[in-house]
Amino acid sequence: MTQLSAPPAASGGSTLAGLSVSIRGKLQFLDYLVRAAVADVERFQDETDPGTRIFIKQLVEMHTANLRQESRHMDSIADLCDMLDAMVQSPEAPATFAAGDLS
Repeated sequence: MTQLSAPPAASGGSTLAGLSVSIRGKLQFLDYLVRAAVADVERFQDETDPGTRIFIKQLVEMHTANLRQESRHMDSIADLCDMLDAMVQSPEAPATFAAGDLS
């Protein structure tokens, strides 16, 4: 993912930048957790040693608990959507960020 190329010009832009950076970080962390959980489930299915299976099972449980917890804190996506909608609904509002800032 790309970083913000320049700070936004308007005061609401700093909130927008903060939300977008926060969301990117959360999504990257969720991506990591999903990949780790899937890889550990595959390892679990292939493992024959009972002790190792117990350990891998605990890893998967840890990843799923983290995924559940992190998914509860994704209200910031709704906040970002509300802010973006408000910014384009106001015809007199100047552009506060470049199109590439949210990618």
